[in-house]
This record gives sequence, structure tokens and C-alpha cells, in this order.
Amino acid sequence: MNILVVGGMFPPMRTGTAFYTHNLAQALAARGHHITVVTLGSDVKNEPGGLDVRRLPALRVPIAGFFKHFQLCSLRPSTWLQLTRIADETASDAILLVNHYLDIAFPAALAAHRRRIPLVCSVGTQLQSLNKRRDRLLNALDRLICGRLVFPFCDIVVAWDTQIRKYLSDVHGELVICKTVIVNYGVNGNLSEFLLHKHDYRFRGVILGVGAVSEQRSFVPLVKAFALLASDFPQMQLRIVGHVYYDEAMRVAAELGVADRTVFLGELPHEGVLKEMCGADVLYSSLTGKYVGLGTATIEAMLLGVPTVANTPLDLLGKAPLVEGLHLIHSPNTEPREICEQIRRLVDDEALRQRVGAGGREFVRQHLNWEVVAQDMEKVLQDTVTKAARA
Repeated sequence: MNILVVGGMFPPMRTGTAFYTHNLAQALAARGHHITVVTLGSDVKNEPGGLDVRRLPALRVPIAGFFKHFQLCSLRPSTWLQLTRIADETASDAILLVNHYLDIAFPAALAAHRRRIPLVCSVGTQLQSLNKRRDRLLNALDRLICGRLVFPFCDIVVAWDTQIRKYLSDVHGELVICKTVIVNYGVNGNLSEFLLHKHDYRFRGVILGVGAVSEQRSFVPLVKAFALLASDFPQMQLRIVGHVYYDEAMRVAAELGVADRTVFLGELPHEGVLKEMCGADVLYSSLTGKYVGLGTATIEAMLLGVPTVANTPLDLLGKAPLVEGLHLIHSPNTEPREICEQIRRLVDDEALRQRVGAGGREFVRQHLNWEVVAQDMEKVLQDTVTKAARA
């Protein structure tokens, strides 16, 4: 098939969505499909992975404290025409749109309509906030804009996991859910390179958190849990990697007297993130919104064999259930004392660290690799193209 992959985020941008778009495009290409990627930004000279990447001009409008990668492209009429021309030039059989909430979705929908080919939308992001008023506003905007201007033009909606599907059901209802399927995602990078690392499970005294420090991933519960552990482990450090949008965790660390042992490293190159993981005893992963997933960093840590404590639902991936005590340590809420005790289980027990580390690695190797994801996505695309041809 000739597949046009359209997404507003793509490397060198460092987000989970950017990694997903890049890895899925590469994996589909490896299965023999002709892939063209359309994304935003025109200042990249060397595109990653040898893919055919077309970049549309966009106005970058970072939203302070919330979203530093926000870009607008649909304000230019030429963008709409250019995307349609690319679809025609590449004789695209289908358009795969990655995420629904950025305005590149509108030109993608038009291109699919003009060319009379299926539009498949892969959704991996929930628009949510801990602030109830803001959360209601985000949901209303999602229903108003995406519910009327994106999803009605999609032949199939792909949810990355059961939590994304629940979000789509809660916000958009049966009109979207009736055409929604689940196709999981994969670890960012080369599986074989991750598997070269042999974690020795020797106690190092390092608890690690990875991800943008935001309202949805504030790390405040982790800092409070670390403060409870700190007196029993005088040499222990908490290290947090990620761009800091939201500084409450820093303030809490100072108030609880652990600021000197809580290191905020900021955003690091990917190699730096992996190095931090390899030096950690435990990775703690938690989102603090209504819908909780398993982020890119978490599955990278699991693939490296790093024992992980996470609040993600065990049925997150649908057909491949996570097992508590084998694949990860489950800490289903963000109460600091519970987080403390779950981390302590691993810190105190080297055999448990080894079992969870090895089990998590095997789970990711089997279920969260791009060969499996691409095979599942290929079937969705082929079935949709076949159905459209018969209509």
C-alpha cells in the first residue's frame, strides 16, 4: 500500500507522539509499504530513518507551562492544497493521521475526502486536566472541534490502549466508539540495542522519574514518598528527568527537607535518559489524571530490565494483561505512603527487583515491539482500504 502518515509531531521533536509517528512509519516501511510522512516545521536538514518526509510550514505558538510544541498550520490556505497534492503525487491508498487534536488534522481530512481514500486516525493523547473547570472546557472543545470536524471524516479510529478508548467513549460516545479499535504502541528505538544492557540489580540508591514535569505528571506524590523513605536510606537520591513546566515538586522537596537529594535534571538527550535508567534501582511512573497510560519512558525502562512501579491499569493493553509482581509493581493510586511502601518492596528485596526487571523486559519484548504494532496496523489499514473499495 501507499500510506500517507500525517502528524504534527516528528523528530527531532522529543515527544511520545513524535517517536510513535517515526517508529510506526519505519515499521510499516519495513513491511514493504511505501510510506510518506507529512509533518510540520521546515528547518530540519537530515530526516531520521531514511524516510520520505515532507514538512509543511507552521506557526509555532508555545503555550507557557502547558505545551511547548504547539504549532498551527491550517491558517495558511496553501497548506491544505499542498497536503492534497502530496496525497495525489504519492498515489496514497490511505491517510494515517496521528492524533486528532492538532490542526494538521483538518487538511488531512480534506486530502482524504478529495482523493476519496480512507482516513484512519490513531489516538494516543487524552485532553484532560486536574482542574475540573479546565477539564470540562477541554472535553467540550474536543467534542465541539474534533467531534464535528475530525472524527466524522474518519473511517476508523485507533486507540493506543484501553484508557484511550475509555476517554473516547466518555467524551465522544457511541458515534466514535463504534468505529474504534485498539492497536498498541511500541518501545522507542532498536529492541536489540536495549537488550544488550544487562541490569545487575545491585543496590545503587537511585529512584528515577522520567517525563515532562507537568500538571498531569507533577511528581509531587513521588517526592512525598521519597521524603518518607529518605530517613531510612541516607544515601538515596531521587532523580527526575524531564522539562519542568510545573514547579510544585521542587517546592515540596524544599518544604520536606529533601531538596538536596532530589535532582531535577531537565530535558536530556535520549542517550542521557537511557544512562539514567541504567543507573537506577527503581523507575516510578505515574500520571495523575483520570486516564492513566504507560508512557514511552516506562516501557523503555522495562525493556532495559529496570524494575518499575506504575499506577497504570493492569488491563491497559487489552489482549496482553500486565501481571503485578511479575511485570511491574502496581501502585494504583497516588497516595504517598502507598507509593513509599511499593518502592520499599523493591529496594529491600534484590530477588524481587530481579524478577520484576526480567519480567517487565520480556513483556515489552513480546508485546510492545514495532513489528507486532505494524502488523496489527497493517491489517486495520488493509481492511479499511478493501472496505472503501467495495463501497
